[in-house]
Amino acid sequence: MDLSVEGKSERIPPGSHIVQLYNKVNEIAGVTARLLEVGLAASEKCLFAGTPASVKDMEQALAKQGVDVAAAQQTGQLQLVSDREPLLVNNRFDPYHLLSTHQTFIAQAMREGWKAVRISMDMNWLTEGAANPAQIPQQILKYEAASDAVFTFQNAPIIALMHYDYSKLPGGLVVELLKLHPIAVVGKFIKRNPYYLNSEQYLLKILRVNRDKGRVVAV
Repeated sequence: MDLSVEGKSERIPPGSHIVQLYNKVNEIAGVTARLLEVGLAASEKCLFAGTPASVKDMEQALAKQGVDVAAAQQTGQLQLVSDREPLLVNNRFDPYHLLSTHQTFIAQAMREGWKAVRISMDMNWLTEGAANPAQIPQQILKYEAASDAVFTFQNAPIIALMHYDYSKLPGGLVVELLKLHPIAVVGKFIKRNPYYLNSEQYLLKILRVNRDKGRVVAV
């Protein structure tokens, strides 16, 4: 199986868009290492982005899975990123720029002859201090809705696993994040998400709510 959490496993098909809600940073490597290890074995190009400490944890977790981390990095199949600058625009979080970096990564992987890609990012690390705090929920939801539309609807050759520290997020944002991911990992549990609304349904829901309030707001 592609993803295993505390003995519960799921097969993750291409185009999957997954959220992990964590409250301890070491939970990231515990979930992601298996996902990346399977991708590397299947000739897929993999990327993990997070704090330097998280990157170190990931290296160690992959090594425990039997991955030759140095060799995978040398061939370009594995990228471990702790520099936020290429993922931001002038040190600001732009949801559509981040989505564009994913699409560029996919295109690069296809040119290099890899079969697909897997991307995993700690979104708290990426967005902290990179946006007005009041704007972060809206910017995150723009990114997640657009990603769902591009990856899931188009069956793109990508598996994306995004991590959020739920203890640092407004409760309302956590609920909305669940609506935008068909698969969720929360603590020791992985499950198909019964609250999932695909991006088309989600955007229509937003338009309905705002219409009922007497206004339509672009997302």
